[in-house]
Amino acid sequence: MLLSHTLRYLPAQLIGPVAQFAAVVAWTHWLPPAEYGIVALVMALQELVFQLCLAWWSAYVLRYGAALGADGRAGQAAHENAVLLISAGLQIGVTWAVLATGTAPLTPGFLAAALGFTISRTLTTHLAERARAGGAIGIYTLAQTAGPVAGFALAVVLARAENSATAVLAGFALAHAAVLPILWLRLPHTGAIRLDTGIVRVALAYSTPLLLGGSVAWASVNGIRFIVERLDGAVAVGLLSVGWGLGQRLLSVAAMLVTAAAFPLAVRRMEQAGPAEAYAQVARNGIVLLAVVVPATAGVIWLTPALVDLLIGAEFREMTRILLPVAALAAAVRNLRVHCVDQVFLLCERPRVLLEITLVEAAATLVGCWVGLVQGGLLGACLGCLAGCLVGFGACFRRAHGEGLRIPPWPVAKVLLATGAMVGALALAPVHLDRLGLAAVIAGAGAVYGVAVALLFREAWPLRRQPA
Repeated sequence: MLLSHTLRYLPAQLIGPVAQFAAVVAWTHWLPPAEYGIVALVMALQELVFQLCLAWWSAYVLRYGAALGADGRAGQAAHENAVLLISAGLQIGVTWAVLATGTAPLTPGFLAAALGFTISRTLTTHLAERARAGGAIGIYTLAQTAGPVAGFALAVVLARAENSATAVLAGFALAHAAVLPILWLRLPHTGAIRLDTGIVRVALAYSTPLLLGGSVAWASVNGIRFIVERLDGAVAVGLLSVGWGLGQRLLSVAAMLVTAAAFPLAVRRMEQAGPAEAYAQVARNGIVLLAVVVPATAGVIWLTPALVDLLIGAEFREMTRILLPVAALAAAVRNLRVHCVDQVFLLCERPRVLLEITLVEAAATLVGCWVGLVQGGLLGACLGCLAGCLVGFGACFRRAHGEGLRIPPWPVAKVLLATGAMVGALALAPVHLDRLGLAAVIAGAGAVYGVAVALLFREAWPLRRQPA
């Protein structure tokens, strides 16, 4: 059942990120750095707006929506209409306030595109969570994929006519706005609008710690863009965001491939056998996560020159070659913490510890970014963020170890040995590759890694059924 659901959700988890990856590559060819920097800032701002204005309600719906029957979900639709309308007003205020303090000129066209993109994407993200809460996988997939894919297509058309951030944001805004009515009509809905203050109080009580943690975590990942924009301007943000964004996205997608089904197994162990068995399951999940993240990070670092030369526009290449390896390392460290070590405190229901650790990581990341930018430019800023991620991981792992988490060293060593074999295969590849050659090298190195892992972990092979 768990594997089946994971596979059914996989298209939604992969198609959107692939479209976003393609968009990053495309903008490096069609947008100047200053315009790409503005796009990156607005897209990061949208994630913050969602956290501040609507994530509290999405978290409540995701947690308790599955317990509502069809009648209950329909009855709550009138209340949700009120919440979404109020949220849209708040989003306008927050987006305008942040943009007004930046360096991008607030022309009517840009402001309309930025506001349209922020509101439409935020509402689409919420409706996707509502569909997931009700087990509507088809609607969830539509919500997660239609906006990024159709938005990219529209943005390409508009950007080819006018190479500006306004054109790109307008394309994505139109695509998300077009899919919103379809999603709303496919889910239990009503035309009535009625705010239930009792539900609001319960939802805020449940979601406020998650809201705070999510907002702080946003600062750890995206704060670098706003610090760079304040000190060095939009051009620097554009040059930074390609390498930083690709590193974060590639490693997040790699981690996502194995994390969807991992935590529920630990929850089941907690319920059936207690904390010790649950933490042992977290450790096993962590080894699987390492087996994906470590080779992915090594591969990105080794292949950065080839990837950049083949995919990235000329104006962005030099800085992307420098920043992408550091961004991949920072993303790897953070994903290992979030998708493995953090789970100890979710299992033992101590979210306050996670909030404390997230605050430590965010403070270290932002301070490290600021100091690094002043002392060493964009590379220094990324190294400062990497240092902050390491501080957060160390603090979290120390607390989790005290709770009983034990990661066995020998499986970690096996993953490193298999990764070494993969890197050895990469070292034998030609230095100059075309796109077909790069794809062949990636496939070959992946095959070498897969064989090495299979041999090193052969004790985990399924046992053959003995004849009766």
